Amino acid sequence: MSKERLLAFTDAVLAIVMTILVLDLPQPNQATWEAIWDLRESYLAYVISFFGLTIMWNNHHNIFQLVHHINGRVLWANTWMLFAASLFPYTTRFVEEHFYSFVAELVYGLVFMFLSLGYFAVYYALIKADPQNNSLRYAVNRHRKIVLDFTIKIVGIIIGFWFPPAILLSTIIAMSIWVIPERRAEIVLTNKTDSDQ
Repeated sequence: MSKERLLAFTDAVLAIVMTILVLDLPQPNQATWEAIWDLRESYLAYVISFFGLTIMWNNHHNIFQLVHHINGRVLWANTWMLFAASLFPYTTRFVEEHFYSFVAELVYGLVFMFLSLGYFAVYYALIKADPQNNSLRYAVNRHRKIVLDFTIKIVGIIIGFWFPPAILLSTIIAMSIWVIPERRAEIVLTNKTDSDQ
């Protein structure tokens, strides 16, 4: 299978998941600002889920610019990542309806962690699939970011025992680490373009 086919499949699944996210948003009971304000937790959960998936997609495409070879291990790691992404509409609705519940917030936070694990598994599988690709290895070598990502989410879960929305807020902080796609990939691509000229 070519990497283009894998990317097209990933794009299709994420497009469906993100569409379901917005379709699951509840409508206000009345056409008033008060009714809209009453749904603020729903809107917040939706925004976090949508941009969490968008950040993952952005970084995924950014790194795949450097990919030359994929194999079955990459396909399964990508499937794991997409499985986690497919849980977002369900868990987003769950946390919307039980915003101050530790169980709902924990489930939401765990799905974010599950998505991160799948996301990182893809990159390690890519390195194994193409061990001679030094540009890819250089671009995905970001252990500090990965450790920081999980540390923030774990701290959020611990604080969540006393204040459940801390779990959701920790995902926002962790997401901020990945908002800008990995610059190493852009550096490699720029250098490669310059050397080709």
